[in-house]
Amino acid sequence: MIRTIFMIILIGILSTLAMDIAGAVLRATGLTAGAPPELTGKWIHSVFKGNIFVKDIRFSPGEPVTLSRFLMYHYIIGVLLAAFFCCIVLFMKIEPIPVWLPLSYGVATTLIPALLMFPGMGFGILGLQGPPEYLLLRTALLNHLFYGIGLALAVKWLLK
Repeated sequence: MIRTIFMIILIGILSTLAMDIAGAVLRATGLTAGAPPELTGKWIHSVFKGNIFVKDIRFSPGEPVTLSRFLMYHYIIGVLLAAFFCCIVLFMKIEPIPVWLPLSYGVATTLIPALLMFPGMGFGILGLQGPPEYLLLRTALLNHLFYGIGLALAVKWLLK
């Protein structure tokens, strides 16, 4: 049981790391951009305090969070999402895990920023009212696709 929990945590970390490495490469090419991490972190901090549905985090009380705190939150969420996926797979006894399943799950996690975070930042559903230079939906979709790729690889290597 302890080994399984450790493996699930490692799967979440590796999946999030794959997302971050690919995201950095995509940003360097100009294909994606994203909201500033301190703003994203402020929204996540608000969620952890129980305020999921805020109208516009930019004007909510509190300060933007540091990059280190943002990364901590980001990896906690990555691990929680991976744990949810692994629990479903283990509970439903899906063996072998088809590659399309973690890829689809990764892309589906785009719904979190698209329907919760972007509106909470004042950028509307799907981020359609956000600053065009942030490329919000494109960035979220591509980053979460790479989360799914990382999840597929990590599950293949570690979840047995």
